[in-house]
Amino acid sequence: MAIGSVVLTPGSAYAVAGALDLAADEPPEAEWTARTALAIAAASPAAPLLLVFTGTAAAQAPFLGFAQRSARRAVGGYVLVDPVLPRPGAVSDWPDAPVTVIITAAADEDTRSAALGARLRGWEILEGDASALISEIAGRP
Repeated sequence: MAIGSVVLTPGSAYAVAGALDLAADEPPEAEWTARTALAIAAASPAAPLLLVFTGTAAAQAPFLGFAQRSARRAVGGYVLVDPVLPRPGAVSDWPDAPVTVIITAAADEDTRSAALGARLRGWEILEGDASALISEIAGRP
């Protein structure tokens, strides 16, 4: 599935050309999903979306994905950068699109160890510069 728009969710400050950058808006944790979903709706990006999460925000991926499906916006993929992985079963039918985990040079040992769990889920694991890898993923057919 070709990606229509890259959405950098709050906390994901990368240099990705043409991305909808919501990184500057850091909503409180209790309001993170709702405010991020509203910001995406207000911006009206082209679907399908590539949703990019960083660190602890990655645990919100199933919930934001569900919000996008509820709003009838297609998600083409998820990118989790140096993530705290979502708990299995957080939203029963997630993931609904391919998931890629990016491990950067800044990742700590706990994050690198968690990547094994992502590999066991069948998710793609990449290492390197997040900006370049996100752009590469967005450009895939």
